[in-house]
Amino acid sequence: MSTSLKVLKSASLLLSLQLVQRGLGIISTLILARLLTPEHFGIVALVTIALQFFELLVETGNQQYIIQKDTLTDDDLSTAWSMDVLIKSSIALVIIATSPLIAAWFDTPELALALAVASLSLPIRALKTPGMMKLAREINYRPVFRLTLWQKGLSFATVITIAMIQPSHWAIIAGTLVSAVILAVGSYKVHDFRPRWTLIHLRQQWQFSQWLLLRGLVGFTRSQIDNLMVSKLFGTTQLGGYNLVREVSLLPALSAIIPMSEPLLAAIAQSKHNPENLAYRVRLSLALMITLLIPITTFIMLYPELIIRVLLGPQWTEYAHLLRLFGLFFFTFCLFALISDTIIALGRVQALFWFDVISTATIIVILWYSATGSLDVMAWARGWLAVATTIALLAIVARWSHFGTLRLIYLCLPGSAGTLIAGWLVTIPAMSGWPSILELLARGSLFVGLSAALTLFAGFLLIKNSEEWQQLSSLRKNLVSNRKNPIS
Repeated sequence: MSTSLKVLKSASLLLSLQLVQRGLGIISTLILARLLTPEHFGIVALVTIALQFFELLVETGNQQYIIQKDTLTDDDLSTAWSMDVLIKSSIALVIIATSPLIAAWFDTPELALALAVASLSLPIRALKTPGMMKLAREINYRPVFRLTLWQKGLSFATVITIAMIQPSHWAIIAGTLVSAVILAVGSYKVHDFRPRWTLIHLRQQWQFSQWLLLRGLVGFTRSQIDNLMVSKLFGTTQLGGYNLVREVSLLPALSAIIPMSEPLLAAIAQSKHNPENLAYRVRLSLALMITLLIPITTFIMLYPELIIRVLLGPQWTEYAHLLRLFGLFFFTFCLFALISDTIIALGRVQALFWFDVISTATIIVILWYSATGSLDVMAWARGWLAVATTIALLAIVARWSHFGTLRLIYLCLPGSAGTLIAGWLVTIPAMSGWPSILELLARGSLFVGLSAALTLFAGFLLIKNSEEWQQLSSLRKNLVSNRKNPIS
């Protein structure tokens, strides 16, 4: 099998895997929202944040290290496994010892036992065979795909079963432990490598992974600082509502939009040594992303109560208005991810790290001194700060790639005009007496259809003679031709 075909098949498997994971995650969240209370979700959010933080502290970067090595030995794999087991077991003991202090800091007594039990998932996951990393190096994801199906499926069943019998935060924690056990045990079924205890290559691996650790810590702080402030200032129950609505706002981003942007990044990386082609590809990628994000963001901000009522249930309507505020966060979350990956593709990783440090520090200071009055203020401030940092990063990319800001704005006009008109037209039909789910389906379908048609019409009028429009038209014709005449 050729390398390109192997990569293509692996990419297809990874996409399918992401869809399965996200699909089960979405279904699980929607079911649990009807079974658990905001307080339960608040405790789970704190446990998740704490575990993510400690996992970052012990991130060894072993998979990246193994994949990039020119020559791989059994000692490399065994060292990676030994490091993982040693460090994550140690950090689990630290979490267990400090969990009462963490619970006291957040004034949530239930957090102590929950965090201690959940921390066991760290060393359990570390026990998986390093042969899994060898599969990734060989671009062989089929065994991983099968194992992940079992892992996610049984974890999902565990969570839902326990939540239906005894609704509490323990359902999600039990699912986390089941997932860890299945991964550790199942890994030895899908690969025959058996590690031995050794730390012979400890120094080389740590030198490789230290920058990954630093950037991971900064990214974690940026993504979770508002959740930590909400818990400290407003309590666990308020955190549960705030965090769950924020997760709902990001569902389209994590399940579809960000995975779909990967081909755009590959195209940018391939043209980084050709300034003219680079400017064109960056501009087109940004224009396509913004055109896709504008209608989704608009619909989220137009119908937050309707969306929350259908997806989470009427018991969450108290927090539904926050979804409108998180519309800004959703828009910039996707766009910031694309811009950041563009900078990485251009080879400016260190500059991106320092931008992350400065912008994260700025966000913390502004939130702490100006956004502690209420959940609404916190959500609005977080959204507008995300807008500001995204604009700043976009300006940096514009300077490095010379894609042309005014040209980008012009390319985004059709999507903006189509969405504006569609948003106005969809509000006209009176559907107040309809069942919520039918109203959401009707308004959503009408909005998607109108915005797509109007965007294409506006694009034909405004940018039909542009290079970008011609390239998209050519691509569409090639796709149609390939379907009619498939290559054997």
